[in-house]
Amino acid sequence: MMEIGREILWNAGHVGQWITYVFMVITFVLLFLGIKKRYAMWKIGKPEPINFAKTAGARIGYFIKSGIFHSTILRAGESFPGWMHFFIFWGFLLLTVGTALVAIQADFTDLLFNYKFLTGDFYLWFSFFLDLGGLIAIIGILMAMYRRYIAKPERINDNKPDDFICLIWILVILVSGFLVEAARIAATKPDYEVWSFVGWFTAGLFSGMEEQAIKTTHLVLWYFHMVISFGLIVYVVHSRLLHIVTSSLNMMFRGVEEKPRGAIAQIPDFENAEEFGVNNIEGFTWRQLFDLDACTRCGRCQDRCPAHLTQKPLSPKKLIQDMKGEWERVAEGVKNEDGIIDNVIQEETLWSCTACLSCQVNCPVSIPTFDKNIEMRRYLIMTLSKVNSELKLLYKNLQTRFDPYGMGKSQRLEWTEGLDIKKASEEEVEYLYWVGCVASLDDRNRKIAKAVSTILQKAGVSFGVLGPDEKCCGDPLRRTGNEYQYFELAEGNVELLKELGVKKIITACPHCYNTLKNDYAQLGGNFEVYHHTEIIAKLAQEGKIKINASLEGITTYHDPCYLGRVNQIFDAPRSVVNQFKKGSFVELGRNHDEGFCCGGGGGRIWMEEHHLRINHQRMDEAIAVNANTLVTACPYCLIMMEDAIKDKEKSETMKALDISEIVAKSI
Repeated sequence: MMEIGREILWNAGHVGQWITYVFMVITFVLLFLGIKKRYAMWKIGKPEPINFAKTAGARIGYFIKSGIFHSTILRAGESFPGWMHFFIFWGFLLLTVGTALVAIQADFTDLLFNYKFLTGDFYLWFSFFLDLGGLIAIIGILMAMYRRYIAKPERINDNKPDDFICLIWILVILVSGFLVEAARIAATKPDYEVWSFVGWFTAGLFSGMEEQAIKTTHLVLWYFHMVISFGLIVYVVHSRLLHIVTSSLNMMFRGVEEKPRGAIAQIPDFENAEEFGVNNIEGFTWRQLFDLDACTRCGRCQDRCPAHLTQKPLSPKKLIQDMKGEWERVAEGVKNEDGIIDNVIQEETLWSCTACLSCQVNCPVSIPTFDKNIEMRRYLIMTLSKVNSELKLLYKNLQTRFDPYGMGKSQRLEWTEGLDIKKASEEEVEYLYWVGCVASLDDRNRKIAKAVSTILQKAGVSFGVLGPDEKCCGDPLRRTGNEYQYFELAEGNVELLKELGVKKIITACPHCYNTLKNDYAQLGGNFEVYHHTEIIAKLAQEGKIKINASLEGITTYHDPCYLGRVNQIFDAPRSVVNQFKKGSFVELGRNHDEGFCCGGGGGRIWMEEHHLRINHQRMDEAIAVNANTLVTACPYCLIMMEDAIKDKEKSETMKALDISEIVAKSI
């Protein structure tokens, strides 16, 4: 009985083996030189430390989960591109493992110890999985070609010659590999090679040919397959296929976040800096430049960008790719002396961003975008002093009156009329209720301040407010790039809170929440910060308040970006909504991490919105589920949603309310 297995390098012999060694050496020398050049390009950027060893286990685990098993790629709504990439990746992974096993036997175990392990049942399963890998890789490549050149979704309409070259090259390698196998099977005819099911089926192409003709054809195909396979390895560093390396590394650099999500870097040596922000490629850090190289141009960020989806000039994908193009030009010695802004990236593009972080959170390879945007905003605001009229008024109000409206501290306690609210500066309290500028001074949102206070009082919570001593937290300043004014304001707030001995803070504004909890920690302000939905949910769970089901009709909930996506608070607000809703609760089409921005973040609520309105698009989702009440948990969102209800002429059938307003009436 014929031994189950096959002769490695059948028909190619020792000559083919030595030619393979020569090509392999040339290939890896060229590959090394290409990666070395790329490494020098990454190092154009400023130094930025990364303590990989500290969280190595978590980083490698994240890569295994997200990169190898595709958890960030196979997301809802991404099934076709997700499985497409899954098939290509796992197909090549199986082929790579199989090729490595062949090399180990041929060049190590058989050569040195005369031991062959690719025999018997192991060989049969080896053959099966190798063919399976090649087949699913071909399916994946064909799916990619269909999607890119036939289906043509808008987010990948920027085809380049390199895209076609890569797909065709890979396809030819896979097909030629099966033809090599088929010719071998046709010439040797072992029955057990039926386990190589694709090669076995394809062997029929050689039926009727003489054995010598098959061998000659096999040898030509073998050399062709070998040369183009090594050639593709060299081409990797000069094509989009480099993302095999860069995307994988970026998942490990970025996937496990070292800082709070969306954290803005402080300006080093702030007092002595002569220039603020960034207007040239070399001003970014090496990790930010590595982000550019890791981008696969999949366009998922673009599909989820509220600015892009409302026809504004921002596409996160295009912004990254435009910056990448400039980076590659600079690396070749062609530098734009006038900088990036208005030459590579337009000002209007920068100001279109709402800082919602949807692009970052939904990027399958963990690329942040706003960190680059904010550096260019800083350059505009602090280095060039280019401030539009809307921001100029905002900055003036915050400079002189410490609130965006310019209303002043005397009006910060008007909402407390009829309520017995303690002042944290005069009495010792467990919690400071940080009311925020909008809830303190906007007539509509003052109802939130009253509702939160009512709930806390009924639950017997010890709390107080700062009143006239409260100033803006500084979020509008920081996220529009005015770091200097933010620093002055925030530093004063931190000093005051420390002086008063504040330990715990409650706020109803997610932007205040994020600033007090995450941004102030950079200034030494480490406080326990709670969003009012967390406190309400906790009080209900402890039985300190009883929330009655009172809200009729269909209720839906809008996730504020800086509560949900940025700070991952999803369950608390929903648990409260499910207690007071009497009718049915229906999720909006986009929710949780996929939640859609109201349009007010990143300082946008203080600026005029051009093109289509983001809040209108969000409201269309509430209309689609026939919601009677749209519940939210953010003063910005409430303003934007109420405006959208009016604009859509839905005031008679729909209302927008903050969670606290409903709870205050339901206990």
